[in-house]
Amino acid sequence: MHINLEAADQNSIQAYSDEGIKVGSSTYQSSLIISTHEIISEWPISSIQELDEESLEPLLRYQPKIIIIGHKQQGKFAPQPTILALAKRRIGLETMSIGAACRTFNVLLNEQREVVIGLII
Repeated sequence: MHINLEAADQNSIQAYSDEGIKVGSSTYQSSLIISTHEIISEWPISSIQELDEESLEPLLRYQPKIIIIGHKQQGKFAPQPTILALAKRRIGLETMSIGAACRTFNVLLNEQREVVIGLII
C-alpha cells in the first residue's frame, strides 16, 4: 500500500506490504531498522518473540522516546521482560502490524518526535 502522507524526513516510508518496505527509491525485503537519518537493512530478527535487550540494541543507540515494532504475527506481543527493561529506561515500546507501524512512524516523523522503527519482515 502506498502512503500519501508527506513526511518531512528523507527516511519516511513511501509504501509497504508484508513482503517489503519502500523508503525513498529503495525497497527492502528483509527485517530492517529505520531511524530519522539512517537505515540498517540487516536486522537479524525473524519473529517478535526474539526481541530482547540485545536485539533492540541497534534501535536503542538512537536514544528514542518510542520504539515501534511492525510485524506480521497478529496478536503477538514482545516478551514481558523486554517491555519491562525498556520501561525502566523510560522508552515506550509499541508493537503492531506492518501497515500500522509504517503509518505511525511517518506521523511521528512529521511531529519531529524521537522515534525509531524495527520492521520484522
